[in-house]
Amino acid sequence: MIASLFLPSSAMAHKPLFVEEQPSGFEQAFRIPDANVSYATYSDLAAAGEVDLFALTLTEETPFYARISVPKREGHADFAPALVLIGPGLPTSNTPPNFPIELSREQGRAIFLPEGEADEFFEPFTQTTLFQRQWISRTLAPGTYYLAVYDPAGKTGKYVLATGEKEAFRLTDWLTFPATWWKVRMWYDPVQTWLLLGGAAAAVAGITYLIRMRRDDE
Repeated sequence: MIASLFLPSSAMAHKPLFVEEQPSGFEQAFRIPDANVSYATYSDLAAAGEVDLFALTLTEETPFYARISVPKREGHADFAPALVLIGPGLPTSNTPPNFPIELSREQGRAIFLPEGEADEFFEPFTQTTLFQRQWISRTLAPGTYYLAVYDPAGKTGKYVLATGEKEAFRLTDWLTFPATWWKVRMWYDPVQTWLLLGGAAAAVAGITYLIRMRRDDE
């Protein structure tokens, strides 16, 4: 059972990134390494009025994908942060509702607010369930873009920002799989994670005991 927790899964399509410090301000924006590669960035809005900023650079015209999801955990059923794409070639006349950061007239922006029911998604590798909300799917011109995640109502909570669609796992990603599992699980629910590991350890101990008893009987 424990081994199954750390085996690579085809469902783990996104390379994980973890935000350690709040990426506030355009100069301090958390950089997404490659707009094409499929990443899942784990973060949270810890305070009312907080805005997380993510930067990405395109060197050529690129089909771009991004989506916001929140964990299916207590206190997150009504948590639906907004997603704003900021960059060249986008409309400049619209304004994100209750946006905490001032945008210049030159900064184009596309606003994506949650609509309708969220899609529920279970990820078997990490045993986590997410509410998948609004997404971006459009072709972008070359340039530097920013993704802003915030809640217009000032609510707080955890979220995952998925970007890109190209799977690009390397050997190092598989070797660090147990650490990745641990970080995702602790982000999702620390108490449940400890209980899951405790149950797995108890099961292994029970099986080991039965094997030893059988050998002694022989």
